[in-house]
Amino acid sequence: MNDAQGSDVGNLLRRGWRVARWPLGILVVAYIALLVWRAPSYMSEQKSKEAVAFIQSRHLTLADVDGKHLPPPPDPKLVDATVEGIDANQNGIRDDVELAIFKKYPNSPYTRAAELQYAMAEQMFLDGVRNSEAWAATAIQDSRAYACVSESYSRMNAEVHGAVIDQRINEVKDLVLNTQSRKSEKNSASRYATSVGLPDRDFCDVDPSNLQN
Repeated sequence: MNDAQGSDVGNLLRRGWRVARWPLGILVVAYIALLVWRAPSYMSEQKSKEAVAFIQSRHLTLADVDGKHLPPPPDPKLVDATVEGIDANQNGIRDDVELAIFKKYPNSPYTRAAELQYAMAEQMFLDGVRNSEAWAATAIQDSRAYACVSESYSRMNAEVHGAVIDQRINEVKDLVLNTQSRKSEKNSASRYATSVGLPDRDFCDVDPSNLQN
């Protein structure tokens, strides 16, 4: 290639760049704008995934049931000061609720375990359900816990069984939802209600065979 030909090629490339740079610039700007526009949505999706993973990871343990890590009695002035309440041992069960269940069932670990699991699930509705995914994950945990309570009493007499289970469910709800602000928070969470596939087995976090009633 001689100098003239090289000059022609250079001129052609420069003209081509002048023509192409504007469409390319528009594409780059559009891509950056898309990233900026998607950033809040992406962050929200990530937070949602983290919230669901956290909810799914919460499970009652044998140590929670046997009382090895019972919290100290909370300051009465702080018990109802916030919707979340006090959870000094960080097991997902409010301290005042946990201690009340232990006091009610000191010699019934199976019943205690079922009520503690249900209390933990009900508390999840008060910890900031902010989208349908988190609500669904919480609803599944709540359904499992409800079924676990249902299995905590003999079914030999259906009428007696129903009355006992209703009593146990209601006493947990009365403990967890003991203020208007807590009731309101759970009602607020229901705005995100959606259809979920409910479990049909493995209801109890703690295997009942490891416990005696």
